[in-house]
Amino acid sequence: MKHKAFSLLALAAAGVLGASAASAQVSLTFGGINPPGAPVTQASKRFAELVNERTEGRVHVDFYEGSQLGSGPAQIEAMSAGAQDGYISSGSNASNLVKEFGVVDIPFVFQSQDHFLKFMESDLAKGLKDELRDDFNVRILATNWFRLPRVFMTKGACVETPEDIAGKRVRSPNLPMFIAGWEAVGTVPVTISYGETYMGLSQGVADMAESAGEQVYSSKFYEVLPYVTDAQMMYPQNSVYIAESSFQQLSDEDKEIVTKAAEDAGDYFVSLVEEQTAPNRETMEAEGVTFCDMSAETREAFAAKVAESVPSFEEEGLLPEGWWDQIQAMK
Repeated sequence: MKHKAFSLLALAAAGVLGASAASAQVSLTFGGINPPGAPVTQASKRFAELVNERTEGRVHVDFYEGSQLGSGPAQIEAMSAGAQDGYISSGSNASNLVKEFGVVDIPFVFQSQDHFLKFMESDLAKGLKDELRDDFNVRILATNWFRLPRVFMTKGACVETPEDIAGKRVRSPNLPMFIAGWEAVGTVPVTISYGETYMGLSQGVADMAESAGEQVYSSKFYEVLPYVTDAQMMYPQNSVYIAESSFQQLSDEDKEIVTKAAEDAGDYFVSLVEEQTAPNRETMEAEGVTFCDMSAETREAFAAKVAESVPSFEEEGLLPEGWWDQIQAMK
């Protein structure tokens, strides 16, 4: 296909196309944005290994970490255009194409991971996935890469009330609902790509940030923001995305293999998070990081502030009308 030729030529010109990929019947280029040691990066490499092994060379996946193929928005948009085969990162990245996917980025809307999973298994979420595939050429292979709840990371103290972060400049990905959510809780969002976040925080471009719990260590943000509050702001997960045009190049047998490999790599990701969380926390505490819990009352206060912004979310097309009540009914 035309997009495939473009993709392979671009990589060959950059000197990154391996001989094993060239010999495969179908070569797929996947990218990510996380650093080498992050659990999602390790699991993404595992996904590539599983596909390469289980298809016995019929399909070869090359995975490029650390934003080598561009920012998250750039990569998922490249998939939609047919210029990149796959991408593994936050499940909310799809909101760059289907705005309503940003519902998973509404802060404090989900009360627990079970609540979040009920939404992900609902007809509401299925409709979004179908739209992403049918209208934007992006299929979701797996969503079971469950991450730890998102924490607040700050400089001088932990967060005990919404007033503690009122007016603070906070790093935000360039995702519409993420930006609107930060505004709803009273902060000033500053969009910084993930790969530039450490530098931005070091230079004072932003005063605070959030992170999925398992990425606090691998991102090294704690070196700049040593106070980590277990806000349970969101219950995030990573998704494995593949361009529908690339997926349709596979045989039926290999479609099943690639899909199962994405799910198995998700299980591997979860096991990595479970294994690494305690020792990583001990290491950070030894380096002076302070971890704090957030009270249920404080989370409720944040949730109340967000609820006040629901009408504006609906007006901006970020949240379909009536979805807020339907999601609350899934608790």
